[in-house]
Amino acid sequence: MTKEEKPLSRAAYRQQQTQQAESTKATEPLRRREANQPSRHRTHGDSGGEETIASPQLKKRLNWSIGIVVVLIVLVYLVLFFV
Repeated sequence: MTKEEKPLSRAAYRQQQTQQAESTKATEPLRRREANQPSRHRTHGDSGGEETIASPQLKKRLNWSIGIVVVLIVLVYLVLFFV
């Protein structure tokens, strides 16, 4: 809050909160419709349409990154414990 702004009274603060709540209620149905729409991912034609194209590559990368993070955590622990 800057020096020029005066603190709001309780009534003014409540009115501001109700106005914000009303404006978010107006946009909620739009967000729900967007959330209910299926995502537009590219899929394999013969796999039933559930698995994305990059899924096997992402699985490998994720496994490698998890392994590297675990090894680094162990190394940091050893350095902190023995040094």
